[in-house]
Amino acid sequence: MLRLDTFQNRSGLWALALTILGLLLRLFQLGEWSFWHDEALTVLLAQKPIPELVAITAADVHPPLYYLVVKLFLLFGQSETLARLPSVIFGAGSIYLLYLLGRDLFEATVGLVGAFIMTISPLQLLYAQEARMYTQLIFLTILAGWLLFRALRTENWIDWLLFSVVITLAAYTTYFAFPVVAAMALYIILVEKRWRSTVFFLISIAVSVLLYIPWLGIFLTQSRAVIDTYWMATPSPLLLFTTVTGFFTSYTLPTWGIAVSLVATLLIVFVTLNEIRHAIREGNRVKPLLWLLLWGLVPLLGTYLVSLIRPIFQLRTVITAAPPFYLMVAWGVASARQRRLNMLLFLPALAMMLISIFNFYFNPAFAKPAWRQAAFYVQTQVRPGDIVLHTSPGSLMPFLAYPHSVRHVLLPGDPELVQENAPSQSIGVAVGGEPQPIEQAVQGYDRAWLVVGLDQAIDYQQQQLAEIEARYRLLEENRINGIYIGTFALDETGVGVEAGR
Repeated sequence: MLRLDTFQNRSGLWALALTILGLLLRLFQLGEWSFWHDEALTVLLAQKPIPELVAITAADVHPPLYYLVVKLFLLFGQSETLARLPSVIFGAGSIYLLYLLGRDLFEATVGLVGAFIMTISPLQLLYAQEARMYTQLIFLTILAGWLLFRALRTENWIDWLLFSVVITLAAYTTYFAFPVVAAMALYIILVEKRWRSTVFFLISIAVSVLLYIPWLGIFLTQSRAVIDTYWMATPSPLLLFTTVTGFFTSYTLPTWGIAVSLVATLLIVFVTLNEIRHAIREGNRVKPLLWLLLWGLVPLLGTYLVSLIRPIFQLRTVITAAPPFYLMVAWGVASARQRRLNMLLFLPALAMMLISIFNFYFNPAFAKPAWRQAAFYVQTQVRPGDIVLHTSPGSLMPFLAYPHSVRHVLLPGDPELVQENAPSQSIGVAVGGEPQPIEQAVQGYDRAWLVVGLDQAIDYQQQQLAEIEARYRLLEENRINGIYIGTFALDETGVGVEAGR
């Protein structure tokens, strides 16, 4: 008992150690991989003057706050490391916040186990090493959840005000914060059932709405555009289960590993849910457990139900549901009746998480395309009178994010680009320019460089390559980690003549 008390007293130090470990994992090889399409968009947006940045995001599907944060970091230079550093900081900070929330809801041990899962989650590592807004969203929603329970306990207006501010910041980060707010509202109304708490909560939400008024009209316009033009397929029920598995193991598993992780992860999750059912029936930790259930299931099931009408369901759109699942499993391992059995049942899932981490860092099969190497190669070889053509925005955006001295143009006709929602097309045009037919794009140029990444719409891109090879004289071609780079003379003579192969 003394040993347990000592451990509990030192839990803050253990949580700090996990946070430092998580920070080191997130910093490891941070600048190793090239920017990919979405990260390049982040960098290109962050380079814009603030008024232009805000205007462009007003036509996108994400608010501007995250891009403004990245812009601040890019004042110190432009590199993969600096662009991704905000994600690292928010990702590491989320570890300690999850510990605080687990400790306050249950006990320190639950907080530590939840923080441990967050520390080594391959999904969290992935998004912590991407210049995207998802770890910022996770950080703010965990902080909002912690502040909500603190405010419910203290009934201090300062805590409620802080809660309002954090919720507003989350909403200015991405709209995926709204399902968490809905879960909070359901908790206050259905579980807390206290008049005073309900009033404070409604006032806090009203304050958040007032703070959000400058962006509210833009949000409604963007929502209509997404509803009218979103391109995804209707999700199957299986996607719910693979998404929960993805919270723990991410994308970096071989085919056999995906099947094993699905069984291993769902086993511990469903065993934990059964433990929660028993605990609630017995009146044990009812409110904290119901809060975790609502926080986990409302974003997951709510987004899924919406997607049956207008598909928007992806792992990243429901990523706010990951932390409550970590805490539920942590409670099952650390505090439930069958915690020793649950700990054993968690080991296979833990093993798959470790395999996924290894693949993420060291397996070339899961590496991102080498856009940086390709862009630097082209930049060192181009000369005045050259133009660079791209068959996909997947290559155009990274090339624009790296230093370049000649014009880059996207060729039209990509079927996947045509299917994208209107806001996504709009932001692509704003930072990359309008796609142009090749006849128009190459006017006035001597040579054209063609970059084909085969990252999407493979048949279309191969068709484009074949047509250009048939039309223009190939001077030289190279491949850099699967990225095709061809140089063509634009005199349209010597069709079929190839050199430098």
